[in-house]
Amino acid sequence: MDLKSMPNGKLTVTMIFVLLSVTFSALVHAEEVTQKFNGLTLNANLELAEGKELKDGVVMILHGLMGHNRMEIMDTAQQALLESEQSSLALNLSLGIDNRHGFYDCTKSHLHMQEDSLGEIKAWVAWLRGRGVKNITLMAHSRGANQVMVYAVEHIDPEIKLLVFLAPGTVMDSKLLFEGRFGKDFLAILDRANQLITQNRGGEIMENTDFMYCPQAPVSAQSFKSYYDDKETFRNFPSFLPRITVPALIITGTADERQPDIANHVKPYVDGKMVQLKIVEGAGHFFMDFNIEDAMEFAVQFIDEEQS
Repeated sequence: MDLKSMPNGKLTVTMIFVLLSVTFSALVHAEEVTQKFNGLTLNANLELAEGKELKDGVVMILHGLMGHNRMEIMDTAQQALLESEQSSLALNLSLGIDNRHGFYDCTKSHLHMQEDSLGEIKAWVAWLRGRGVKNITLMAHSRGANQVMVYAVEHIDPEIKLLVFLAPGTVMDSKLLFEGRFGKDFLAILDRANQLITQNRGGEIMENTDFMYCPQAPVSAQSFKSYYDDKETFRNFPSFLPRITVPALIITGTADERQPDIANHVKPYVDGKMVQLKIVEGAGHFFMDFNIEDAMEFAVQFIDEEQS
């Protein structure tokens, strides 16, 4: 832009804004990408770092329980990764909703199950593979970390080189959590769900049923059991650590109000090689404010060191 061609050779506020916008756009490439899966449209937010291509490697990020890929922790994580020259792909699990955006609407019938996440993670790994990506770091938060852990152990993809878990679920006593939140008899509701499943009526909706963070929601029997059965695979995060085949980093906070003892639960498996642990002082479950930047600093350092 030629300053001599401007009135008095000065930049207006609008011109400065345009220049800044163009400069930032040149540094990164952000876009929503989609693909079809089991009759649904899946979407994800792709952030390409300056001067990078997909084939240079991607951090694939998964949100927590019924969250979404633009919630604060996900958005801030992607921006922090960009600043560290790391490209990323933040997924939205469909939860059975076509082209889902935003938090799950509690008033909608809950038909989704935790195991559905495995197929969608696999679809996005395949999407990246089809675009020449051979270096994927899987990163996930909270319940998403548990889902990614199960996927990484059950699906050995050569493209997946590293794992990063933010505040994974290690304390999941369903009865304690449910009755503490809703003050109702958990076992009676679980028994009702099991009876329907035994009668091959697992898809039947149990109306006005408290579920996760949704009070009085319409929930299918099989969905309720999937998320609340203590014997269910996705509730056993620490037990999967000896089975991982690539290096993993677990990041937790000292003020995690939802999973206060992550460090103690995973320490028996931390060897400094295959399993590493980093603790962010003062961080809660969602790594608010500057805590996510501290967490991402640990993550980027881990990625750089493992890939060097």
